[in-house]
Amino acid sequence: MSASTGIALLGATGSIGETAQRVVARHPDRFRFVALTANGNRDGLQAAADRWAPGFVGLVEPGTAPLPAGWHAGAAALVDAAQHPEAAVVLNAVVGAAGLEATLAGVRAGKRVALANKESLVVGGPLVQAAVRAPGGGAVIPVDSEHSALLQCLAGRIGGDGPGLLPVAGVRRMVVTASGGPFRTWEPARIAAATRADALNHPTWSMGRKITVDSASLANKALEVIEAHVLFGIPYDRIEVVVHPQSIVHSMVEFEDGSVIAQLGVPSMELPVLYALTYPDRLADSGVPTFDPVAASPLTFEPVRHDAFPTLGLGISAGRRGGAAPAVFNAANEAAVARFLAGDLAFGGIPAAIEAALAHHGDRPGDDLASLLAADAAARALVSEFR
Repeated sequence: MSASTGIALLGATGSIGETAQRVVARHPDRFRFVALTANGNRDGLQAAADRWAPGFVGLVEPGTAPLPAGWHAGAAALVDAAQHPEAAVVLNAVVGAAGLEATLAGVRAGKRVALANKESLVVGGPLVQAAVRAPGGGAVIPVDSEHSALLQCLAGRIGGDGPGLLPVAGVRRMVVTASGGPFRTWEPARIAAATRADALNHPTWSMGRKITVDSASLANKALEVIEAHVLFGIPYDRIEVVVHPQSIVHSMVEFEDGSVIAQLGVPSMELPVLYALTYPDRLADSGVPTFDPVAASPLTFEPVRHDAFPTLGLGISAGRRGGAAPAVFNAANEAAVARFLAGDLAFGGIPAAIEAALAHHGDRPGDDLASLLAADAAARALVSEFR
């Protein structure tokens, strides 16, 4: 990447957004923020804008108070930031399906989209694929730690005309690791009755509330399996999830000759953020502690208990089903998690609500953005009334 690469950071005040700011602060000669957005955290966005002085600042949900002069408001701010003429990279750290239109806008504008918004590929994978392959289309580089790990394991293997955004050949299997979350050893009945405090007590990662709940239910792994399928073009029956409580091995790739390559590191999002900004190159950096294999040992792996975590199977089945089913799964999960966090739905109600939404709306078409948004809205409406 050239010196002083312009970055549009969508979701500047969230966990990934704050991580990106720390990374860029260590490399002021290489990167600069030209656009910043946030959902509703006005104070956090103001602090970031004061620090980085970007040319574009957008607040998606501004509330009723007047905005500072020059700020942009509403969901359109995400799309405008993603198309900013000075941005070579769009780091999309928006939470949920709201990030899809910005991903499409950035790719269509020829940008590199460093994607921490896995929902863009879950909901609109074929649309993003088409945008990447269109004349002048940009690229999508994953930021999620698991997919960054897969990309690093595949160094030198990306390319060709396969079905994925980053097609590969010679791969027998991909193994995506899961920490197991706070309920790794709990029995199903206890999991179903878990409280908010229980679900938000993640053993190894510090994340936003929604993704922390997704980690507790393993919904995040379902989303990641779909994302891996879209990114790399690997069939679902060759993507495996295993539980790895230490969160040191982030993913593995088994090649057709039987060799397995894994990417290891301390649980930190700083490395995948930096790698997405510099791929395929690496930049010397001091942000991640030196890996100590002795201190990290032992490293253990366990099978997923599908009876205890039904959300994972529901999501993978939705991915296999295709059409609007992945969008329905994602929307139903977002709506169910919001109700759980609000105290309006039991933890065990999350997979039940998702299953109901898929039963009613999983066969909807998903050929274009309008169809996907309609399926998304229908799933959310059903979950809002689910009892």
